[in-house]
Amino acid sequence: MTPERFGLLTRRHRECLRGVKALKGSKEIAADLGLGKSTVDSYLTEAVRLLGARNRRDAALALADFEAQENDQVPEIEEEPIPRKIIPDSAGLVSKAPAMAPPSAPDGSTVGGAVQDGHVHASPRLSLPFRRQGQTRNDMNIAERLFWVPTIAVALAIGFGMLATGLDVMTRVIGRLTHIAG
Repeated sequence: MTPERFGLLTRRHRECLRGVKALKGSKEIAADLGLGKSTVDSYLTEAVRLLGARNRRDAALALADFEAQENDQVPEIEEEPIPRKIIPDSAGLVSKAPAMAPPSAPDGSTVGGAVQDGHVHASPRLSLPFRRQGQTRNDMNIAERLFWVPTIAVALAIGFGMLATGLDVMTRVIGRLTHIAG
């Protein structure tokens, strides 16, 4: 897995993968992050796809290795090996991982975005005004809502104008064809 792939992960992808690394089940991760279980599952599925991993456990281990290398830290050798199979609701098996700040680019922006010319370019993530698979509630803030209300109104006005213009043109064409034929 290349560093560019890890750059595509959002803060939420990383938080969910850290929960998997700590052997937490989706319900526990969801409770810790204040999300729904299906939302956590969606983040994990997308993270596995972005990293090209076989499963969520491999993705979590790969992220942990990457973050350890990124911070120039050698992974600590644990006294007991971490089981390779995830057991749901297994919070007591491993001590909690230390909280890590979300990664950021040298310019201070949050890492995550499009890969172009071998570099990860940060891109703002704009929430869409409709539910997506696995989303349990609307996660837009007030600024995003204030952006989408007039945007949707303008799009509807343009669509209605195009419909009215098309109907007017069709009426004129039919009128001329009946005038020529008659």
